[in-house]
Amino acid sequence: MINYSEATIQHIIAHKIGNKNRDEGVVVSARPIPIDEGLADVLTTYFLKPFTKVSETFEFVPTDERRSNKLQAITQELFEAPQDTFYDSSVKVLEHLYAQSDHPHIKTGDLFVVFFKDILLGDELSSAIGIFKAESKEDFLKVTQDAQQLFIKKELGIGLRKLDKGCLILQSALDDGSTVLSVDNNSYDAEYWLYRFLDVQYVRDNNFTTKSYVEMCQAYANDVVKEKEGKKEQLDFLNQSVQYFDVNERASVEDFQESLFKEEATKEEFKAYVANYEADKGVELSDTFLISKSALQKEKRNIKNYINLDTNIQIKLDFRNPESSKHFMEKGFDETRGMKYYKVYFNEEME
Repeated sequence: MINYSEATIQHIIAHKIGNKNRDEGVVVSARPIPIDEGLADVLTTYFLKPFTKVSETFEFVPTDERRSNKLQAITQELFEAPQDTFYDSSVKVLEHLYAQSDHPHIKTGDLFVVFFKDILLGDELSSAIGIFKAESKEDFLKVTQDAQQLFIKKELGIGLRKLDKGCLILQSALDDGSTVLSVDNNSYDAEYWLYRFLDVQYVRDNNFTTKSYVEMCQAYANDVVKEKEGKKEQLDFLNQSVQYFDVNERASVEDFQESLFKEEATKEEFKAYVANYEADKGVELSDTFLISKSALQKEKRNIKNYINLDTNIQIKLDFRNPESSKHFMEKGFDETRGMKYYKVYFNEEME
C-alpha cells in the first residue's frame, strides 16, 4: 500500500495512556522527543512496515452540522501548521483516545504521535500523521560493565517485532481528503479503535468490495448451505467460491451464480439471500468489480476449512483443490453402528 523508503520523521512525542474505566489517567510529556538518525531509522521501520501489507483503506466519516469528527479536525489543524501545532495536537489526540478507552479490557500503553514526510502512496509523496499505541512489553537483557566485570540485567521494554495498534493518516491529493490506514493486532474491542477513536469507514474500492463479497459468501454458506446440506457441502461451496475469485481478474455476480449453481431455484434463493444481506448489513454489493487479490488472500485466512467430528477426528480440506472433496470424499450413514461416516479415497499417504 505504501512505500516508506524515503520517509523521514519530522516530529515525534510519546505520552502514557491508561484505562478510563479503571481511572488510570494519562501522563503528558513536556516536549517532543529529539532523535538521532540511527533511532529514526529503527522507529520508521517499526511504525511504518506493518502498513506495507495493509489492503483496506478508510476515510473519515463525513461530518455535517449535527456531528463532527474530532480526530479529523485535530489532524487537519496539524497538517496546516505542523511546526506550530504538533505538541498541542498530540495532547488533543491523547485526550480523545483516553475518552474512548473505557472498555475494561483496554490496556495501559505508550502513545506515540509522529509527523512523517515523504511517504509514497501510489505514485505520490505525502506527508502523514502516525498515531501508535504500544501495549505489549517484552523482556530483554541489558549488558553493562565496570572496570573489571560485565553484568547482565533483565529489563522490560517495547518489542520491535509487532506493532500493537496504529493508524496512518495521509495528506494525499485525493478529492475526498485524507486517506486512513489502520493496524490492530490487539483487537479486543473492534468498536474502540476504528469506529470510536478514528471514526472512519471503509473506502468502497475493489478491496472493500472483494472483502464484502467473500464475507457474504461465508454467511450464505453458514446460514443456508450448512443448514440445508451439512458441513461438507458448506466447505465445498466456500472452496468453489474462493476458486472463482482466485482464477478470475474481474467478478460478475451473474457469472458467479452461473459457475456455482446448476439449478434455477438455487440461483433465485441466492439472489434473495444477497438482497437481504445487503439490507441487513447496510452494504451494496457491486454487480461487477475487479478482484483484489490482496484482500482475497486476507479473507481466505479467515475461512475455517476443516470439519470437526464428535469422535475427536478433524478433516481438513484444501482450498487449492476444490474438486477433491467431490471426487474423493463421500458422506453416508452406517445402519449397523447407527452413525454417520465420511469415506475418503486416496492412493498414497503423504508426508
